[in-house]
Amino acid sequence: MTLRVAARHLGQPAALPSSVLALRLGPAVQVRHKWSLGSLFGGKGAKNDKGPGIGSDLDNPEVRKRFLKASKPKTRPAADEPAGVFADELQEAEKETAQSLSRDGSGVPENAPQSFEEQLEVARREALTHEGTHIAIDPDPASRVQWQRRKVIQMVRRRGVLTPQERIKMTERELLHKSAWLPTSTKKLVMLSRQIAGKTVDDAITQMQWSKKKMAREIKWYLEQARDLAITQQGMGLGRVNGELLKQPKKIQTKDGTWMEIRDPTRMYVAQSWVGRGDWRGKHTDIKGRGRMGIIQNPKASFTVILKEERTRIREYQEREAKKLAEGPWVHLPNRKVYGQRPYYSW
Repeated sequence: MTLRVAARHLGQPAALPSSVLALRLGPAVQVRHKWSLGSLFGGKGAKNDKGPGIGSDLDNPEVRKRFLKASKPKTRPAADEPAGVFADELQEAEKETAQSLSRDGSGVPENAPQSFEEQLEVARREALTHEGTHIAIDPDPASRVQWQRRKVIQMVRRRGVLTPQERIKMTERELLHKSAWLPTSTKKLVMLSRQIAGKTVDDAITQMQWSKKKMAREIKWYLEQARDLAITQQGMGLGRVNGELLKQPKKIQTKDGTWMEIRDPTRMYVAQSWVGRGDWRGKHTDIKGRGRMGIIQNPKASFTVILKEERTRIREYQEREAKKLAEGPWVHLPNRKVYGQRPYYSW
Protein backbone atom coordinates (compact mmCIF):
# COMPACT_ATOMS: atom_id res chain seq x y z
CA MET A 1 0.00 0.00 0.00
CA THR A 2 1.44 3.33 -1.07
CA LEU A 3 0.72 6.73 0.39
CA ARG A 4 -0.55 9.21 -2.19
CA VAL A 5 -0.13 12.85 -1.25
CA ALA A 6 -0.72 15.88 -3.45
CA ALA A 7 2.55 17.06 -4.97
CA ARG A 8 1.70 20.69 -4.25
CA HIS A 9 1.92 20.05 -0.52
CA LEU A 10 5.30 18.30 -0.73
CA GLY A 11 8.54 20.18 -0.29
CA GLN A 12 6.89 23.41 0.83
CA PRO A 13 7.84 24.79 4.23
CA ALA A 14 5.25 25.98 6.67
CA ALA A 15 4.31 29.65 6.67
CA LEU A 16 6.70 31.60 8.85
CA PRO A 17 5.71 34.69 10.80
CA SER A 18 6.73 38.06 9.46
CA SER A 19 9.20 38.61 12.34
CA VAL A 20 11.10 35.41 11.51
CA LEU A 21 11.19 36.30 7.83
CA ALA A 22 12.47 39.75 8.67
CA LEU A 23 15.29 38.26 10.75
CA ARG A 24 16.26 35.82 7.99
CA LEU A 25 15.89 37.99 4.94
CA GLY A 26 16.55 41.41 6.45
CA PRO A 27 14.69 44.58 5.56
CA ALA A 28 12.95 44.64 2.17
CA VAL A 29 14.56 47.02 -0.30
CA GLN A 30 12.39 48.23 -3.15
CA VAL A 31 13.94 49.62 -6.31
CA ARG A 32 11.51 51.59 -8.42
CA HIS A 33 11.79 51.90 -12.17
CA LYS A 34 9.93 54.45 -14.24
CA TRP A 35 9.78 53.35 -17.84
CA SER A 36 8.92 56.09 -20.28
CA LEU A 37 10.07 57.43 -23.61
CA GLY A 38 10.90 60.71 -21.95
CA SER A 39 13.66 59.03 -19.98
CA LEU A 40 15.55 58.39 -23.20
CA PHE A 41 15.49 62.05 -24.21
CA GLY A 42 15.79 63.79 -20.87
CA GLY A 43 12.07 64.01 -20.08
CA LYS A 44 10.18 63.22 -16.87
CA GLY A 45 11.79 59.85 -16.44
CA ALA A 46 15.33 61.10 -16.98
CA LYS A 47 17.68 61.21 -14.05
CA ASN A 48 18.23 64.78 -12.90
CA ASP A 49 18.49 66.82 -9.76
CA LYS A 50 14.76 67.52 -9.50
CA GLY A 51 13.61 63.95 -9.01
CA PRO A 52 14.61 60.29 -9.21
CA GLY A 53 15.10 58.60 -12.51
CA ILE A 54 15.48 55.08 -13.76
CA GLY A 55 16.83 52.72 -11.13
CA SER A 56 17.02 55.42 -8.44
CA ASP A 57 17.20 54.33 -4.82
CA LEU A 58 14.12 55.43 -2.93
CA ASP A 59 15.64 54.48 0.42
CA ASN A 60 17.34 57.87 0.47
CA PRO A 61 15.01 60.19 2.48
CA GLU A 62 15.65 63.22 0.29
CA VAL A 63 15.10 61.30 -2.95
CA ARG A 64 12.00 59.64 -1.53
CA LYS A 65 10.56 62.97 -0.43
CA ARG A 66 11.03 64.46 -3.88
CA PHE A 67 9.52 61.39 -5.52
CA LEU A 68 6.43 61.52 -3.28
CA LYS A 69 5.98 65.21 -3.97
CA ALA A 70 6.19 64.64 -7.71
CA SER A 71 3.95 61.52 -7.73
CA LYS A 72 1.04 62.83 -5.64
CA PRO A 73 -1.92 63.96 -7.77
CA LYS A 74 -2.84 67.61 -7.91
CA THR A 75 -6.03 68.18 -5.98
CA ARG A 76 -6.62 71.67 -7.35
CA PRO A 77 -5.77 73.01 -10.79
CA ALA A 78 -3.48 75.99 -11.04
CA ALA A 79 -4.79 79.47 -11.82
CA ASP A 80 -3.69 79.26 -15.45
CA GLU A 81 -4.60 75.56 -15.84
CA PRO A 82 -8.13 74.64 -16.97
CA ALA A 83 -10.24 72.64 -14.52
CA GLY A 84 -10.37 68.90 -15.28
CA VAL A 85 -13.32 66.53 -15.32
CA PHE A 86 -12.87 65.54 -11.67
CA ALA A 87 -11.97 68.97 -10.28
CA ASP A 88 -15.34 69.44 -8.56
CA GLU A 89 -15.23 66.00 -6.94
CA LEU A 90 -11.73 66.62 -5.60
CA GLN A 91 -12.74 69.96 -4.11
CA GLU A 92 -15.82 68.44 -2.46
CA ALA A 93 -13.69 65.67 -0.96
CA GLU A 94 -11.30 68.28 0.48
CA LYS A 95 -14.20 70.24 1.98
CA GLU A 96 -15.65 67.12 3.61
CA THR A 97 -12.25 66.23 5.07
CA ALA A 98 -11.80 69.74 6.45
CA GLN A 99 -15.28 69.76 8.00
CA SER A 100 -14.75 66.38 9.68
CA LEU A 101 -11.69 67.62 11.57
CA SER A 102 -12.07 69.35 14.92
CA ARG A 103 -12.02 73.13 15.17
CA ASP A 104 -9.20 73.26 17.69
CA GLY A 105 -6.71 72.26 14.98
CA SER A 106 -5.66 69.03 16.66
CA GLY A 107 -6.39 67.02 13.53
CA VAL A 108 -8.63 64.51 15.36
CA PRO A 109 -12.17 64.05 14.02
CA GLU A 110 -14.99 65.30 16.20
CA ASN A 111 -16.79 61.95 16.17
CA ALA A 112 -13.77 59.88 17.20
CA PRO A 113 -14.50 56.11 17.28
CA GLN A 114 -14.89 54.42 20.60
CA SER A 115 -15.27 50.75 19.76
CA PHE A 116 -12.41 48.44 18.85
CA GLU A 117 -13.76 47.83 15.32
CA GLU A 118 -13.90 51.57 14.60
CA GLN A 119 -10.34 51.99 15.86
CA LEU A 120 -9.21 49.23 13.49
CA GLU A 121 -10.96 50.96 10.61
CA VAL A 122 -9.21 54.26 11.43
CA ALA A 123 -5.86 52.46 11.64
CA ARG A 124 -6.49 50.86 8.25
CA ARG A 125 -7.27 54.23 6.68
CA GLU A 126 -4.16 55.76 8.19
CA ALA A 127 -2.09 52.87 6.80
CA LEU A 128 -3.50 53.52 3.34
CA THR A 129 -2.32 57.13 3.53
CA HIS A 130 1.23 56.05 4.40
CA GLU A 131 3.81 57.09 1.85
CA GLY A 132 4.91 53.53 1.10
CA THR A 133 1.33 52.34 0.57
CA HIS A 134 0.66 55.38 -1.58
CA ILE A 135 3.40 54.33 -3.98
CA ALA A 136 2.18 50.73 -4.05
CA ILE A 137 -1.53 51.35 -4.73
CA ASP A 138 -1.15 54.45 -6.91
CA PRO A 139 2.29 54.44 -8.57
CA ASP A 140 1.35 56.78 -11.44
CA PRO A 141 -1.52 59.12 -10.50
CA ALA A 142 -1.28 61.17 -13.68
CA SER A 143 -1.85 58.10 -15.86
CA ARG A 144 -4.72 56.96 -13.65
CA VAL A 145 -6.51 60.31 -13.92
CA GLN A 146 -5.93 60.33 -17.67
CA TRP A 147 -7.42 56.85 -17.97
CA GLN A 148 -10.48 57.88 -15.95
CA ARG A 149 -11.02 60.93 -18.15
CA ARG A 150 -10.75 58.78 -21.26
CA LYS A 151 -13.41 56.39 -19.93
CA VAL A 152 -15.73 59.29 -19.12
CA ILE A 153 -15.28 60.65 -22.65
CA GLN A 154 -16.12 57.22 -24.10
CA MET A 155 -19.32 57.04 -22.04
CA VAL A 156 -20.37 60.52 -23.16
CA ARG A 157 -19.74 59.72 -26.83
CA ARG A 158 -21.78 56.52 -26.66
CA ARG A 159 -24.50 58.31 -24.61
CA GLY A 160 -24.34 55.64 -21.92
CA VAL A 161 -25.18 52.75 -24.29
CA LEU A 162 -23.43 49.55 -23.21
CA THR A 163 -22.09 46.94 -25.59
CA PRO A 164 -23.39 43.35 -25.32
CA GLN A 165 -20.07 42.23 -23.83
CA GLU A 166 -20.21 44.96 -21.15
CA ARG A 167 -23.82 44.09 -20.32
CA ILE A 168 -22.93 40.42 -19.92
CA LYS A 169 -20.02 41.27 -17.59
CA MET A 170 -22.33 43.35 -15.43
CA THR A 171 -24.99 40.64 -15.06
CA GLU A 172 -22.92 37.43 -15.12
CA ARG A 173 -19.93 36.44 -13.02
CA GLU A 174 -17.00 34.15 -13.69
CA LEU A 175 -13.64 33.18 -12.20
CA LEU A 176 -10.41 32.12 -13.91
CA HIS A 177 -8.04 30.04 -11.79
CA LYS A 178 -4.67 28.62 -12.83
CA SER A 179 -2.65 26.04 -10.98
CA ALA A 180 1.06 25.89 -10.34
CA TRP A 181 3.35 23.75 -12.49
CA LEU A 182 2.53 20.09 -11.88
CA PRO A 183 5.06 17.25 -12.32
CA THR A 184 3.27 15.59 -15.22
CA SER A 185 2.82 15.87 -18.98
CA THR A 186 0.07 17.55 -20.93
CA LYS A 187 -0.82 14.22 -22.54
CA LYS A 188 -1.79 12.80 -19.13
CA LEU A 189 -3.33 15.96 -17.72
CA VAL A 190 -5.54 16.73 -20.72
CA MET A 191 -7.56 13.55 -20.08
CA LEU A 192 -8.63 14.84 -16.65
CA SER A 193 -9.29 18.27 -18.10
CA ARG A 194 -11.69 16.83 -20.68
CA GLN A 195 -13.38 14.71 -18.05
CA ILE A 196 -14.60 17.67 -15.96
CA ALA A 197 -15.41 20.15 -18.77
CA GLY A 198 -19.11 21.09 -18.74
CA LYS A 199 -19.86 19.46 -15.38
CA THR A 200 -20.92 21.25 -12.24
CA VAL A 201 -18.21 21.95 -9.69
CA ASP A 202 -19.55 19.37 -7.23
CA ASP A 203 -19.71 16.67 -9.92
CA ALA A 204 -16.20 17.54 -11.12
CA ILE A 205 -14.82 17.26 -7.58
CA THR A 206 -16.55 13.89 -7.17
CA GLN A 207 -15.07 12.65 -10.44
CA MET A 208 -11.56 13.61 -9.32
CA GLN A 209 -12.07 12.12 -5.86
CA TRP A 210 -12.74 8.63 -7.21
CA SER A 211 -10.38 8.76 -10.18
CA LYS A 212 -7.38 6.43 -10.21
CA LYS A 213 -5.14 8.91 -11.96
CA LYS A 214 -2.24 10.29 -9.97
CA MET A 215 -2.90 13.94 -10.86
CA ALA A 216 -6.60 13.66 -9.96
CA ARG A 217 -5.71 14.68 -6.39
CA GLU A 218 -4.11 17.85 -7.69
CA ILE A 219 -7.08 18.71 -9.92
CA LYS A 220 -9.47 18.11 -7.01
CA TRP A 221 -7.41 20.41 -4.77
CA TYR A 222 -7.39 23.24 -7.33
CA LEU A 223 -11.09 22.83 -8.06
CA GLU A 224 -11.88 23.24 -4.38
CA GLN A 225 -9.62 26.29 -4.24
CA ALA A 226 -11.30 27.83 -7.30
CA ARG A 227 -14.74 27.16 -5.80
CA ASP A 228 -13.81 28.89 -2.53
CA LEU A 229 -12.31 31.86 -4.36
CA ALA A 230 -15.43 32.19 -6.53
CA ILE A 231 -17.64 32.29 -3.44
CA THR A 232 -15.51 34.73 -1.43
CA GLN A 233 -14.30 37.05 -4.21
CA GLN A 234 -17.10 37.02 -6.80
CA GLY A 235 -20.08 36.02 -4.63
CA MET A 236 -20.95 33.10 -6.90
CA GLY A 237 -23.06 30.12 -5.86
CA LEU A 238 -25.04 31.96 -3.16
CA GLY A 239 -28.48 31.69 -4.74
CA ARG A 240 -29.88 29.43 -2.03
CA VAL A 241 -28.66 31.79 0.70
CA ASN A 242 -29.86 34.97 -1.04
CA GLY A 243 -33.19 33.48 -2.09
CA GLU A 244 -32.52 33.55 -5.83
CA LEU A 245 -33.93 30.09 -6.58
CA LEU A 246 -36.34 29.77 -9.50
CA LYS A 247 -39.96 28.97 -8.72
CA GLN A 248 -40.18 26.67 -11.71
CA PRO A 249 -37.06 24.80 -12.91
CA LYS A 250 -35.91 25.67 -16.42
CA LYS A 251 -35.19 22.88 -18.86
CA ILE A 252 -32.36 23.69 -21.25
CA GLN A 253 -30.15 21.83 -23.70
CA THR A 254 -26.38 22.13 -23.53
CA LYS A 255 -24.06 22.39 -26.52
CA ASP A 256 -23.37 18.64 -26.48
CA GLY A 257 -27.12 17.87 -26.72
CA THR A 258 -27.76 16.94 -23.07
CA TRP A 259 -31.04 18.13 -21.51
CA MET A 260 -30.96 19.34 -17.93
CA GLU A 261 -33.16 21.16 -15.43
CA ILE A 262 -31.84 24.18 -13.55
CA ARG A 263 -33.36 25.30 -10.26
CA ASP A 264 -30.48 27.41 -8.94
CA PRO A 265 -29.26 29.96 -11.53
CA THR A 266 -26.16 30.68 -9.41
CA ARG A 267 -24.89 27.09 -9.38
CA MET A 268 -21.29 26.98 -10.58
CA TYR A 269 -20.08 24.78 -13.40
CA VAL A 270 -16.81 24.27 -15.28
CA ALA A 271 -17.25 26.35 -18.43
CA GLN A 272 -13.73 25.79 -19.77
CA SER A 273 -10.70 23.78 -18.71
CA TRP A 274 -7.39 23.43 -20.50
CA VAL A 275 -3.76 22.57 -19.83
CA GLY A 276 -0.49 24.31 -20.62
CA ARG A 277 3.02 22.98 -21.15
CA GLY A 278 5.96 24.35 -19.19
CA ASP A 279 9.72 23.93 -19.23
CA TRP A 280 11.48 20.65 -18.52
CA ARG A 281 11.87 19.83 -14.84
CA GLY A 282 15.06 17.90 -15.45
CA LYS A 283 16.56 15.08 -17.45
CA HIS A 284 18.43 11.84 -16.87
CA THR A 285 20.10 9.21 -19.02
CA ASP A 286 18.31 6.17 -20.39
CA ILE A 287 20.80 3.31 -20.62
CA LYS A 288 20.30 1.10 -23.67
CA GLY A 289 22.03 -1.93 -25.11
CA ARG A 290 25.29 -2.10 -27.12
CA GLY A 291 26.82 0.88 -25.36
CA ARG A 292 24.13 3.34 -26.37
CA MET A 293 22.06 5.64 -24.23
CA GLY A 294 19.23 8.15 -24.56
CA ILE A 295 17.99 11.18 -22.64
CA ILE A 296 14.68 11.20 -20.76
CA GLN A 297 13.30 14.70 -20.05
CA ASN A 298 10.76 15.20 -17.26
CA PRO A 299 7.95 17.57 -18.32
CA LYS A 300 5.64 19.77 -16.30
CA ALA A 301 2.20 21.13 -17.08
CA SER A 302 -0.37 23.54 -15.63
CA PHE A 303 -4.14 23.36 -15.31
CA THR A 304 -6.51 26.31 -15.91
CA VAL A 305 -10.24 26.38 -15.28
CA ILE A 306 -13.03 28.96 -15.78
CA LEU A 307 -16.04 28.75 -13.47
CA LYS A 308 -19.35 30.32 -14.46
CA GLU A 309 -22.91 30.31 -13.16
CA GLU A 310 -25.89 28.48 -14.65
CA ARG A 311 -27.48 31.76 -15.76
CA THR A 312 -24.77 31.88 -18.43
CA ARG A 313 -25.89 28.49 -19.78
CA ILE A 314 -29.51 29.66 -19.74
CA ARG A 315 -28.64 32.76 -21.76
CA GLU A 316 -26.62 30.77 -24.30
CA TYR A 317 -29.52 28.33 -24.77
CA GLN A 318 -31.99 31.17 -25.28
CA GLU A 319 -29.68 32.81 -27.82
CA ARG A 320 -29.36 29.56 -29.80
CA GLU A 321 -33.14 29.10 -29.87
CA ALA A 322 -33.69 32.72 -30.93
CA LYS A 323 -31.17 32.27 -33.74
CA LYS A 324 -33.02 29.18 -35.00
CA LEU A 325 -36.34 31.04 -35.05
CA ALA A 326 -34.79 33.98 -36.89
CA GLU A 327 -33.41 31.74 -39.65
CA GLY A 328 -36.90 30.64 -40.72
CA PRO A 329 -37.91 27.33 -42.33
CA TRP A 330 -35.47 25.34 -44.41
CA VAL A 331 -35.91 25.72 -48.19
CA HIS A 332 -34.94 22.85 -50.48
CA LEU A 333 -33.99 25.04 -53.49
CA PRO A 334 -33.29 28.54 -52.23
CA ASN A 335 -33.18 31.38 -54.72
CA ARG A 336 -29.51 32.27 -54.61
CA LYS A 337 -26.77 32.87 -57.12
CA VAL A 338 -24.62 30.01 -58.37
CA TYR A 339 -20.86 30.59 -58.46
CA GLY A 340 -18.23 28.49 -60.22
CA GLN A 341 -20.69 26.66 -62.45
CA ARG A 342 -19.03 24.03 -64.64
CA PRO A 343 -19.86 23.72 -68.35
CA TYR A 344 -20.02 19.94 -68.03
CA TYR A 345 -21.63 17.39 -65.74
CA SER A 346 -19.87 16.52 -62.47
CA TRP A 347 -20.37 12.76 -62.97
